[in-house]
Amino acid sequence: MKRKSSGGSIVEAAAALTVILPVVVLLTFAVVEVSYAFLLKSSLSQAARQAARDLAVGYGRDPKVATSRSMQEQMAFDQVRIVNILTSSAQFEDPVFNTATTPHTVAVKVKYTSGQYGLPVFPNPDPLMIANKINIFGESTYRLE
Repeated sequence: MKRKSSGGSIVEAAAALTVILPVVVLLTFAVVEVSYAFLLKSSLSQAARQAARDLAVGYGRDPKVATSRSMQEQMAFDQVRIVNILTSSAQFEDPVFNTATTPHTVAVKVKYTSGQYGLPVFPNPDPLMIANKINIFGESTYRLE
């Protein structure tokens, strides 16, 4: 005599889903957040490259740009914007003009600070409460012209 156990298989499936589904959701969240962090890093590096290039060209026209933050902002930092990633010239650190070595270079560093300068909070949602501790940097060095 065979017994039907259709109720048992439903219970087993439900038990498996209670274990597997949260793991799948967690992995999906982690992959999305790591991908967004990579996008932030890549975008900031591109912005730093553009600003370094603009400063190098500006230095060729007027070497005073090396010592004037207002000239740096006008020539380079104010021109580079990326929606929800780079919204303020204050995100750029002071560039380093190295004229003691050959070739002469300018190094630019830009920072994404979660929740500052009108930027969105990263990661979002933030279950571990780490958003205020995350800074993502982009850097570039360019030869002066």
